Amino acid sequence: MHRGLKHALLTFAAIAFLIEAWLWDKSIALGRWASGLLPWEAFKAVVARLVERLPPYGALPLFLLPVGVVEPLKVVAVREIAHGHFLAGLLAFVVLKFVGVGLVAFVFDLTRAKLLSIGWFARFYAWVVKWRDIAHAFIEPYKVAVRARVAELRARADAWLRSLEPSSGGGRLMVALLRVRARIRRTRA
Repeated sequence: MHRGLKHALLTFAAIAFLIEAWLWDKSIALGRWASGLLPWEAFKAVVARLVERLPPYGALPLFLLPVGVVEPLKVVAVREIAHGHFLAGLLAFVVLKFVGVGLVAFVFDLTRAKLLSIGWFARFYAWVVKWRDIAHAFIEPYKVAVRARVAELRARADAWLRSLEPSSGGGRLMVALLRVRARIRRTRA
């Protein structure tokens, strides 16, 4: 494979992976916040006790349940896009993506200890975390460059806006525009 194409594909994959990881982290926080809104303290305590009593392989289906519900609905959303309902299908797909990641992340947060006690699951989780760290390291130079460019553009925009202020030496254009505006208002009055 051509080196440039390989680098572009790796960059795209790393960015996609990091977006997914970011969604995962934000979804856990959102799930905790949403569960905090539920006024049913007794219900939440019962759910927590049920999860606590589950064996590790009993927690696995609970963890996979949101995937089993959301993924078929994503196929329906893609079908809608393919049949000409682009905006509705795209909106449904995006909402399902957020809901799916949110539910999986929230359930994983509840079942983490049980799931990580399963050997193969713990190894898979460690592998995913390792690749997330690799993706972060791969993308970091690009993030630094983008932040530097944004800071440079902000500084240039601020300097340009300051140059338009009448109090600055270069604000002659703004002063002239303010005079024209004042004349127009006087002629209208």
